[in-house]
Amino acid sequence: RATANDMKLLVNFHYSDFWADPAKQMVPKEWKGMTVEQKADALYEYTKECLEKLVDAGVDIGMVQIGNETNGAMCGETKWPKVAQLMSAGSRAVREVCPKALVAVHFANPEKADKYESFGKNLDYYGVDYDVFASSYYPYWHGTLDNLAEVLNNISETYDKKVMIAEVSYAYTVKDTDLSHNTIGEGGGIVKDYPFTPQGQANLVRD
Repeated sequence: RATANDMKLLVNFHYSDFWADPAKQMVPKEWKGMTVEQKADALYEYTKECLEKLVDAGVDIGMVQIGNETNGAMCGETKWPKVAQLMSAGSRAVREVCPKALVAVHFANPEKADKYESFGKNLDYYGVDYDVFASSYYPYWHGTLDNLAEVLNNISETYDKKVMIAEVSYAYTVKDTDLSHNTIGEGGGIVKDYPFTPQGQANLVRD
């Protein structure tokens, strides 16, 4: 449907059996017990096969994200040399199957500027082939827009990469409207300039 409406698709590989985030970067069950070299081969083959199926179906792939919120961990690996090896395997598959698509890497917690600096340095040091440094931005936890712009501009200018916000949301109410525990509420550790109202939400997304 995206292609039929002249839209490109962003394919986001989590490389996990469940949603991957900074606290959850578990190795898929099928890859458990593999060495990092075997994982890299499996990740390359999996990425390649998935993208080939999409291309064969006529999907216009504009960007491929290698991992989701990989803050120094991926597929159960927690050391940067191994994480970079996995990222590079995914990137290689994208370059082969979708040479016109952008390759993105994705991190969270831009409020920790030193962490983003280290992510950029490690990607560069280990020679990860990518085009876009993507960030999540949940204002309730992730600091100000000014800080976000500063840390992403630093990455862009230092390493000559594109940057983007891959995830964002903001509350329009603090009421419990779904009988499920709310993850945010009035107060919080960081003072925000946007009220929890429909207009406050709209202002944040627009800004």
